[in-house]
Amino acid sequence: MNKRMAGFTLMELMITLAVAAVILSIGAPSFTEFRRNNRLTGVGNELLGAMQTARTEAIKRQVPVAVCPSNNPGDAGATCSAGAFTGWIVFVDPDNNCVRDAGNPTVEPVLRVGATIDPALNVRSNGVCASFGGNGFLQPIPTAATTARNTIFCDDRGKALQAGTNLSAARGVDVSNTGRSRVTREPAELNTWLACP
Repeated sequence: MNKRMAGFTLMELMITLAVAAVILSIGAPSFTEFRRNNRLTGVGNELLGAMQTARTEAIKRQVPVAVCPSNNPGDAGATCSAGAFTGWIVFVDPDNNCVRDAGNPTVEPVLRVGATIDPALNVRSNGVCASFGGNGFLQPIPTAATTARNTIFCDDRGKALQAGTNLSAARGVDVSNTGRSRVTREPAELNTWLACP
């Protein structure tokens, strides 16, 4: 009996691999762009969530609640820091000075921690802290610290338009006087805020 063997020929396998290689070469750059955009969106949404948590907790507790950058956001004794913006903390701030007293965690407990930001991202803010009063409004800080109303996250693309859209590649978090926060990608807005290399 002469049985025919079922399977693929070498030529069929070579053509299949060639087609797969072409598809991957087209899709790989798109996937890289997708990853970069997803990283910026994630960190922007995380800060937006922190601002909304601070506002909600300030209304609920009827005491000021602050959001500030921190170099050690995951530590039990996390404090606010100037300079490098590697993460953030949301904490109860009854003295409204935007400085967390880590030695007294029962008076100024941390309510939320922002994960450490990817070092490939640049972060710029026009202030050092955002403080929300018991009415939920953004309030001035009695010390010399500047209220953070706008924060921009960008990568090596800066604020350039994202390919194929009329939106910026950067993400910005805007906090209004009434305490409402939002993420924006509008170039006209972001270009009036801060430089982001």
